[in-house]
Amino acid sequence: MDVVSIVYIYTIIVGIAAAGISGSAWASFTGTRPGFQLLLEPSWLAPIRAMVVVISAPLLILLSGFKKLDAQPVIGGTLIALSFGWSFLQGVFILNQFFGVT
Repeated sequence: MDVVSIVYIYTIIVGIAAAGISGSAWASFTGTRPGFQLLLEPSWLAPIRAMVVVISAPLLILLSGFKKLDAQPVIGGTLIALSFGWSFLQGVFILNQFFGVT
């Protein structure tokens, strides 16, 4: 395994970790689990809810993909690949903006 592959995996892990941290923070502050249903409830917290959903979505999609992997492997695999892609992009953003890694 070369260095580039390790960096890609590290970037995906950073994105998934950020999703888990934001989802856990939301759950500890509000007492509800984050999910896409947060976008359907209008309130003055809508912008914060949208940020929580965008940041925690890779983990939500990853867990949904693992649940569907046994019954519908094509859909489960697609969800897992989508989650890894989203986590990668989120990890690249975090590593560039906060840690200056390019």
